[in-house]
Amino acid sequence: MGEKIVLLKSLILLMLFFSFTFETVVAESYCHAQRRMLINACTSAILRSPTAQCCLRIRSTPMWCVCSIVTPQLAATINIDKVKYAVGVIRHCGRPVARGTKCGSLTVP
Repeated sequence: MGEKIVLLKSLILLMLFFSFTFETVVAESYCHAQRRMLINACTSAILRSPTAQCCLRIRSTPMWCVCSIVTPQLAATINIDKVKYAVGVIRHCGRPVARGTKCGSLTVP
């Protein structure tokens, strides 16, 4: 009887571990696809106003997917004017961005 309980607890622990690992892989795969669609839709916004498709992508892409790639190394290569421009595009598309919002290692001015 004691062996069955230990085996059951081990099985539950193993299932939890694999469930967490699987969710992490699925979430990262989802975010990768979301970021790729956002980049494809908004590449033209670098030189001119964002398109309707770009704004739709901006409103539908979860911020945690985008902010998860902003490492301190990446943040160091981005100057404040680029951050202000990106925040302006996001706000132009109808997605609110509060001052002081953290995105990875960047803080919105």
